[in-house]
Amino acid sequence: MSTILHKGYIYTVERKTKTKSIFRCKNRNCKARCHTNLSMDAFLSLPTSHCHALQPDSIPAIQLKIGIEAHAAITDEPTSTIIHSALRAYPLGAAGQLPKNESLMLMIQRQRTTETVGADGRLPEKLRKNIVAKASSCTMTKN
Repeated sequence: MSTILHKGYIYTVERKTKTKSIFRCKNRNCKARCHTNLSMDAFLSLPTSHCHALQPDSIPAIQLKIGIEAHAAITDEPTSTIIHSALRAYPLGAAGQLPKNESLMLMIQRQRTTETVGADGRLPEKLRKNIVAKASSCTMTKN
């Protein structure tokens, strides 16, 4: 999920075109929109006016989610490690907005890419090594 935080308001991607990304206010009752270039490093059109006040309490929770999603997409660390490291920097004053642990875990699982078979029809090297390692650690017993 692509998200922008601008002047205390949070925007999520509504749609993308060939030349720009169109964001809308996270508050779905609000009509505020903005446009950025595809790399999301410059506004093509600044945000329009909002019909609601800022919600500064929700910003740390959203930043936490963004950080966890980004970390999960680039690492193979265990889910609990990712959550623990993200929560260490979370402000105590915003604890009321903290998402449930189960939803954070599910969010991480969704970010993880699934391994598929390669062009040669074989499992990726990483999975083959895991299978061989697990098979060699198993012992067979006779009854």
